[in-house]
Amino acid sequence: MKEIIAMHGWAGDSNQWANWVKIFKCCEWEWQTCERGYKALSPHTPKWNHNSNTVNLKRVAICHSLGSHLIDKQVLHSATHVVLINSFSRFIPSGKENRPVQMVLNKMMNTINTPNEASMLRKFHVKAYKPNHIDAKAIESNLINISEIGRVRLKNDLIRLINSTSLPTGLNTHANVLIVNSEEDYILANQTKVKLAEDLKQHLELLPKTINLQGEGHSITKIKNIKKIKHWLEFDHAKNMV
Repeated sequence: MKEIIAMHGWAGDSNQWANWVKIFKCCEWEWQTCERGYKALSPHTPKWNHNSNTVNLKRVAICHSLGSHLIDKQVLHSATHVVLINSFSRFIPSGKENRPVQMVLNKMMNTINTPNEASMLRKFHVKAYKPNHIDAKAIESNLINISEIGRVRLKNDLIRLINSTSLPTGLNTHANVLIVNSEEDYILANQTKVKLAEDLKQHLELLPKTINLQGEGHSITKIKNIKKIKHWLEFDHAKNMV
């Protein structure tokens, strides 16, 4: 059996996985999405469909960005495979890139629940998709219908991102982990990517594998790159894919 639970990142929602669902479901993968519920969608925390004793069971947690810190810890712990897409252990780098990142995050925090909130979120989503294009309607869908409780959750999750210093709680040391890095990511600092790889190598029994995606930003858009990740999951490559 092959099943997936996917967790989106900060200010996102479960709709971002639409193309992923189409690609995986046609190959007999069972797919479930988590939802934080920042907007009109209700919060949802799925569980694995199959008992851990199921023969040839492959449980995959796919996490985008902060999603690795938002996903249910028991779900993460019982995953046989984990895909970390432009993710991190510590978001704010400890080196020379620290100050500008901290300043941007503080400004974003102070903008939530003010008249400038929509403008801040719009800029964030454009930057997340850069160098690729994001449809204007898709951007606006991320700005409307933010509920009061959703706004509280948005702010609390940003605090969680700012305070992140280590690998997400629950990551099993026996998991097979794939690091997916976009080469034109305008959200994550290079030191943040290096720190994640170092932390994973110290934590895991098996060395993590890495895929570096060209022409992609923080948010993955290209079908060919989704298929690269699917290929790794189905064949468990022994060597890093570059």
